[in-house]
Amino acid sequence: MADEPTPIHSSCHCGAITVIVPRLPDHINHCQCTICRRYGAAWGYYHPDEVKIETKPNAVTKQYIWGDRELSFNFCDTCGCVMYWWPLQPPPTDGGEYQMGLNTSNVNPEVLRFVDRKYEYSWVKQPLRSKEASHQDDLAKY
Repeated sequence: MADEPTPIHSSCHCGAITVIVPRLPDHINHCQCTICRRYGAAWGYYHPDEVKIETKPNAVTKQYIWGDRELSFNFCDTCGCVMYWWPLQPPPTDGGEYQMGLNTSNVNPEVLRFVDRKYEYSWVKQPLRSKEASHQDDLAKY
């Protein structure tokens, strides 16, 4: 009988927000889009149903939503740590991929020591639906 995976805890610096996922991510992605490279986030991906978010009393999670408005970047209002991004659209009806991104930079690095890292450049030139919604540093062709 195989051991059950150990849940992974990701906490902001002040400890007000903790995100708990059931296992290590398949890989960690250092996305290079205009927002993720500024956050310096290292994303692990999970289905939203797998994720538990705990907040201390009076803790506030703020959101930043931009571009195509398909996901929100969520951070602690007290210490400013970017915790996760969350899909704002309903799951696809065709059974396509539906995920959220956990910022693994908020996880004990020893826990993630043997998880493969990727530097994802495909989003650098991925156009949004509307050029007007893009960032000034967007390199996509419209």
